[in-house]
Amino acid sequence: ATGNSTISPAASPRPTPGDWTVQVAALNARTEAEAVAKRLADKGYAAFVVTPGNGGPAVFRVRIGPFRTRNDADNMAARLEKEEQFKPWVTR
Repeated sequence: ATGNSTISPAASPRPTPGDWTVQVAALNARTEAEAVAKRLADKGYAAFVVTPGNGGPAVFRVRIGPFRTRNDADNMAARLEKEEQFKPWVTR
């Protein structure tokens, strides 16, 4: 064992390259979130829905990505704001 075997990748203090995403919506209804993601996917965006974790708030987040760099994610956020009228933000 390397000594880090008990640490999951999600608990890593430094996110790895390629884990930037752009969040475009946070909705209470799964069906609404999936409809937004499908509309974006139909336009060629790599959209997906993040479902809430156990015990967390029932919020379904619509995100696009992942992107290798923050700059790539920022560029996508700017494009989404201009072309799709979202108010996106970049997250990890």
